[in-house]
Amino acid sequence: MPKVPTLYSALTTGEEANNPAIYAENSNAFVLKKNDIIDIVLNNNDTGKHPFHLHGHNFQAIVRSDGDAGNYVANETFPAVPMRRDTFMVRPNGNMVLRFRADNPDKSRPPPFPHHSPPHKHSANTHSRIWLFHCHIEWHVASGLVATMVEAPTSLQNGGLTIPQDHYDACTKQTVPIAGNAAGNTKDLLDLKGANKPPPPLPEAFTARGIVALVFSILSALVGMGVIAWYGASEIGTKTPSKETENAVAAVETEEDKIP
Repeated sequence: MPKVPTLYSALTTGEEANNPAIYAENSNAFVLKKNDIIDIVLNNNDTGKHPFHLHGHNFQAIVRSDGDAGNYVANETFPAVPMRRDTFMVRPNGNMVLRFRADNPDKSRPPPFPHHSPPHKHSANTHSRIWLFHCHIEWHVASGLVATMVEAPTSLQNGGLTIPQDHYDACTKQTVPIAGNAAGNTKDLLDLKGANKPPPPLPEAFTARGIVALVFSILSALVGMGVIAWYGASEIGTKTPSKETENAVAAVETEEDKIP
């Protein structure tokens, strides 16, 4: 995630707010113009299902393939009345296309579905225009399966949006910068030195440390199995009873003979 919350970057970077680069590569930011028609083409190159959710909009689901259909191939055969949703599942190794208008906030547009409706009216004063598009499986979000829709950022700067003071206070307590690009740079907005970086991708094969660990694990297992085999194959020895044991046994036998 960026050092500076994306909303604060959009509010404090002037015309550069229209440049996706200032939000850092790993924010997966897309800058949208107001009222543009946006098609999200999502190809799922994975064997799992992914329920994708878009904040701030009810999109039209104009394409959803069957599983194992591969990547989307452009066509114009869309349903006459497509479903409207805010969450839609892409099938394993399949694809889908979601369409929406970049018009939020807009007083004339209908509100989203009830569970995402705010407790107040739609207006430029109550909506941030920074909307997440993400898989609704939580650890997939944490792994980076998320994109950021930055909607009309320059008009957002002039829209009278007021950030509550407690938001700034929370950032201050956590030493989170509240201005500039994703790295917190307020002078050269294209300088992203110091920006947060994601963890490196997993290696495609065994590393040297992994090979050493594997070899020693195998050797330990072989030694352990050898010890077990040696112990199991050895003869069970016999032990000559002591004189005291023989006398005790004889005494017990004598007492038993006295029993009528």
